[in-house]
Formats: sequence, structure tokens, C-alpha cells
Amino acid sequence: MRSGAESMREVEQSLCGKYPITVQDVESVTNPSVASHSSSEESCLISRMEIPTVLLLLAVQNCLTSGKRDNEALKPTDTQARYQNQTENTRLLDINYRQSISTRDLTSSPTASHVNDLVPVKGLSFSCAVGYTQKGIAECQDINECEQGGEGPCGYNSNCTNTPGSFVCSCFRGYLMSSSGCQDIDECALAAVTGLQACGRKAVCKNSLGSFQCHCPTGFVLGLDGHNCVDVDECTFEESCRRELGNVCLNTEGSYKCVCQPGFREDKAACIDVDECVELEGVCTNQGECENTFGSYKCVCSHGYRGNGTHCTDVNECVSGLHNCDVNARCGNVMGSYFCQCHQGYSGDGHSCSDVDECGCGNATCEQLCTNTPGSFLCSCHAGYQLHIDRQSCVDIDECKLQNGGCSHICTNTPGGHVCHCPPPLLLGHLNSTCVNITSCALRNGGCDQLCSLGAEGRVKCSCREGWELATDQRTCLDIDECVMFNGGCEQVCVNQAGSFNCTCKPGFELRTDDPTKCQPVCEPTCQNYGVCVAPNTCDCPPGYPGPGCSAMCSPPCAHGGTCMRWNMCLCRPGWTGEGCHTAVCELPCGNGGHCVAPNVCQCPSDYTGLQCLTPLCTPPCLNGGTCVDVNTCSCAGAWQGARCQIEPVLCVKPCNNGGECVGLDRCRCSTGFTGDFCETAVTMPCVPPCQHGGTCSPHNTCSCPAGTSGLRCEKLTCPVVTTVVSMARAVRKGFKESYVDRCGPLGVLLCTKYRINQARVYLQAYKVGYKIQCPSKTGI
Repeated sequence: MRSGAESMREVEQSLCGKYPITVQDVESVTNPSVASHSSSEESCLISRMEIPTVLLLLAVQNCLTSGKRDNEALKPTDTQARYQNQTENTRLLDINYRQSISTRDLTSSPTASHVNDLVPVKGLSFSCAVGYTQKGIAECQDINECEQGGEGPCGYNSNCTNTPGSFVCSCFRGYLMSSSGCQDIDECALAAVTGLQACGRKAVCKNSLGSFQCHCPTGFVLGLDGHNCVDVDECTFEESCRRELGNVCLNTEGSYKCVCQPGFREDKAACIDVDECVELEGVCTNQGECENTFGSYKCVCSHGYRGNGTHCTDVNECVSGLHNCDVNARCGNVMGSYFCQCHQGYSGDGHSCSDVDECGCGNATCEQLCTNTPGSFLCSCHAGYQLHIDRQSCVDIDECKLQNGGCSHICTNTPGGHVCHCPPPLLLGHLNSTCVNITSCALRNGGCDQLCSLGAEGRVKCSCREGWELATDQRTCLDIDECVMFNGGCEQVCVNQAGSFNCTCKPGFELRTDDPTKCQPVCEPTCQNYGVCVAPNTCDCPPGYPGPGCSAMCSPPCAHGGTCMRWNMCLCRPGWTGEGCHTAVCELPCGNGGHCVAPNVCQCPSDYTGLQCLTPLCTPPCLNGGTCVDVNTCSCAGAWQGARCQIEPVLCVKPCNNGGECVGLDRCRCSTGFTGDFCETAVTMPCVPPCQHGGTCSPHNTCSCPAGTSGLRCEKLTCPVVTTVVSMARAVRKGFKESYVDRCGPLGVLLCTKYRINQARVYLQAYKVGYKIQCPSKTGI
């Protein structure tokens, strides 16, 4: 199959041989400003223009206009036609008049070479041809149409060349003349139609104004020629394959792949570790646990076992002392582990045990006294008791069985003790054990219960205080119950007490302060406003105070903390007024139909707000700094417009740079290749592969290398040369030359080799030195 270029050349040869077209013919088509006006030539040329494709026209141009510009006009634009269709205002009509006009030498001046100098004759007038202007009385000067402002007669993207009496338009490279001016040529579409290649291998063509660009897919980088894509050798910089572990990286066209060692798996162009512990079920047995490693795995014994991971035996933590049991706990070994249990009398998880206070928590079984001890408790008894053989119960001691309890006469055993008694008229002495005859009140009050006195015969006589009476033994005093006779004089309840009595009242009554024997009713709440309590919780109230406790009653009740003073009369708190204190008071009146709903609080309609409802509202609110000046009326700030100041002005205080277009308030739409608020920053693409050793990426995927580095990616380190002259006793001049080895060592340092130069200029390797210079970080390369 023939290529598009060969087909194009055949078309050109065919056209050039079949139609003997001159350069002027093509110019008459491509640039009307220099075209001939011959009708016969136009008809011939038009007949030749019946070929319907642009490709044939381009072939004609390539054949005949190799010395011309790349793009010339095919058809006059509207602007050019406006200038070329101007008609001459005045012509000489009579040939006799022409014969009477003196003709100057047309070659005498630059202006006269292109125009007719007309000498005025009496009774005649003249004017200059189109494209000239009158200068003086009878001289015409060429007009430079290209010096006009704005887009000029040729429009944008074109060159204007002035000619005598006219001008010539030509388009910039990458543009083609049309009826509307110079239009961009889509080189990418043209290449697709013609079969020619705008971009080279693997490259994708993207049209731009006046030109085109070639882009490369992932895995390729644009070559230095700007047209062909060059494969990127990812293996020179990638790290996913983990080559340091023995894996291999193989570069492919546009990508790469990893050849992984056993223990790794290729996944998405990377070698990832295989977790054998997950994929190989039961790989470790006999109490061994699988532990994954990078590129492999290993078996280790489970906790509580020991061994090489393949054969594991139980560890007796209780015997080896590897347990963590408390000193007050016992350790029990189990397979692969152990357990701790607190001793009796202690509580806890076995790892931490604390003493249990059996006496305090009620767990002790002592009958009387309990004493806590570490891990246990002890029982004891009160005086007069002895501990039972069960070490918990207490048994009473019968003191009367042992020497009559020390009593001289009668001994009576009691729980925990004993009591001595004497037969009348004897009384116990000071020791409460010996009986003595009483002859005075000095010893034990003469045996009397209350009052003791001596009679005329010297005998002891007992008596009682008021409220008491003497018993039949003439020594003991018995209480007299005063409430038996006439209720003790109490109005309601009489309560007898030892030697006396008290008067109390029934529920709902209380003792009167002026007469302790009388009772009066109690009212809760207390009767107010001169009311009288006539029965329990019953007040006899004056008129106007029918409430509980003769309080005032208002219906409806006083609101907002108001106090009811009399029947339906409220004393309102500040800020409220009206019947029942339901009306709020606003010191500043509410405007625009607002209502006072609380002290100095206005409830405004939907269109107003503020303390007095005087501030209008705009719904939705004004945007972009706008101010609401009336209901739903915004006053916009700056150049913002719209009902809610929502329309952004197209205004840039600073001009947009690099061909950017202002599209809003200080917002620029940047042209391709620029960014920033005002398109001031050029967009730079990262270099692939990246620059190394601190190199910076420059246009066309090239690197700018810092001092001391070289190479396409600054990958080479330039070795510094240092020469030192040392004076010694033998006057031997020695020099040193240092050179850096172009690689990073295994410890992440740059290796350097130092050489010594002798007098004969023979390089002898003296010794090697590994300089600990930190290698550049890969993330910063």
C-alpha cells in the first residue's frame, strides 16, 4: 500500500504536468489583492478550480509556490473587499482634455512612478485614484492602509504589506485565509485526511492555535525532536520490584514487569510479599506458630512452649519461676500456660491477692468478739465468758460455784457475771460482796431508793419525792400516774412520766403558749390578712381573701411572676401590665406592624427585624457585601449587580498576563501552559525519568544539573580534583587527587577513592577511604 506522502507527490506531479499554471495564477486565487483582472485568465483559472478538495489546492501551492510563504490568501476578506470596492470619484471624460494636460516624467519621483500627476487646466478639476491621497495642487501620495489601528484591513493572525495604491494580506504560519479572515489550520485533522504523520511513533496529535503539539501516553516521553515518543526505562528508577531482595525488573514498551523470587508475587508491576502463614494452612504443627517474614516464613513455638518451632515442649512456669503469681497464691501448671489461685483468706485474680477481713464483711462465725488476722481471723469472748471448744461459741462462767462468787451471804449468777444479796435488814457494803447492818444514811443512802432520814429512835426512815410513793418494803419508791385522775388536768392528752406528766394535743392541734394544758388548732398555710384559725387547716377569712390561708385569689392567676393582692387584683413585675399581667411593655414602640411579646422584645413581621422592627430584610439575603436598604432591595458593593448582588462583574484590577482572559472579579481564564491568579506562572511538567541529585526539570523533558553533576538526568557525579603540596624533610613534593565513585554504597554513603601522585607523575593507589556523605534522598531526586 502506498503512503499518504507518495500519493501527495503523485497528485502534485499530475497537476503540474496537466495544467501549466503560473505563479500568478495561484496568487490570483490565494491572494486577490495581487490578482489580475483579466476576464479570460479568470475564466481559465475558475475552470481549473473545479477540483473540490482542499488537498488538491495545497498540492498546487506546493508545486508552484515553493518560494512563497506557507499560507497565502485564497479569497479576499470582507475588510479587504471594503477597501478594494471603492470606486474612483472623478475620471477625465474627454480625450481632448487629456491631450491638454501636461504629463510629467513618471520616473521623476517615487510617488509619480505609480500615479498620474494631473495638472489643473482652466475650468477643470481632478482627484487621485483609489489608494492615494492628494498632496499639494497636482500630486497624489500613496496611502499606507496597514498603519490603521485595531485589527487593520487584514484582520487578526495575519501580516499586512503595503503596496502602491493597495496592500497585500498573508496569514501567519499555521493559519489559512478564508472569507472571515485567517483561520487556524487543524494540522492533526489534516494529517489524518492526507495520511501524513503530524506526530511520530506512539505520539498523539493535539491541535493548538497556529500550531499543534504531540503528547505521549503513559510509559513514554516526548523525544528531543518534539514529535516522536521514546520509551521510558522504568527499571532505572522504580522501586516496586524490590531488586535489592533479588527480584528482577524487565522493561517493556510503555511499561515494565517484575520477575519475582520465591516468596514474592507479582501484582500490578510490583513484587509483594506472599504471606505463607495465610495461604499455607497448617504449615507449622506441634504447637508451632507461623510467623511471616519478608519473602519467606518461620515457625516459632507458641507462648508457654519451647523448642525450634518444629518440635515444641511445654514450659512448667511454676517450677521455672516464670509465673507471675502473688506470694499469697498457688501456681498450677497446664499445657502451654499456668494459672494462679489465691490462698483461703485472700481474694484476687491470683496475680494480685489481698487479705479478706472476715470480721468486717460478716464472714466470721464468732459469737461475740472477732479479730482479723492475715488470711484468717480469731474469736474471743467478753469478761464472764470463756471460748468454747469449737473456737467460735462463748460459754457463761458461773462465778457462784467458785467460793460463792466472793459473796458473804447470797450469790446469784447472771450472764457474764454475778450479784451478791443480803437478807433484811442487812445491806451490801462498799465492796458489793459483804452484808453489813445499816445504822445511818451515809452507807448506801441507808438502803433508801430516794430520800433517807433518821428517826427519833435513831433508825433509818425512807421517803419519796413528789410524784412518787413509798412501796410496801418502806424503801423503794413507785411512780404515781397523775393521768389516772382527771386526765392530769390536760385538755386533750395526758402522758405520764417518771415522777411527773405532760400534756399534749391531738393531730392538727398544738399547745397554747399561755396555758400548757390547753390546745389550739393548727392551719397550714398560716392564716393571713387577719384570718383566724378555727379548726385544723381551716381559716375564718375576711372578705376579699378567699384563698388558702386567707390569701388573695385571682382568676385567671397572675402571670409572669405577678402577685395576687386581692380578689382578681394582680401586682405585676416590671415589664408587664394589664389584667393578670399578660401584657408586655416595650419602652420603644414596635414599628412596621410588630408586636410587643416580652419586656422590650418585639415580634417583627417577616420583612423586618431589629429591636423595633425597623431594619428591612431581603430574602434571599444580599450577597458579596451588598446591603439591604429596603424590603427585598439590595444596594450592591463595588461593581456587583443583580437583585441580590449575585452577578459578578468582569473586572480585573491587575491585567491577566500571558494571553489570559478576564472572566470575573479579579478572575482570569488562563491560556494553555499558564496558571495563577493572573496567569503569571508557567505550567511545568515533571521530567520522566525524574532528575537526580537536585537537578531541576526544564522544558522538553530535559534536566538542568547543579554543579558537580552531569548526564541526561544528572545521574553522574563529577569528581573534584584537589592538589595539595606538602613540604617534608626530603623535600618530596606530593599531591593528592580525589575522585568520587558514581554510586551509593550499601550503607547509604558515597564511596571515594584517594590517589597519591609521586614526583614522576605516576599514579599510585595509596589507600581507599569511604567518606560518610549522605546519599541524596530518593524522594528529593
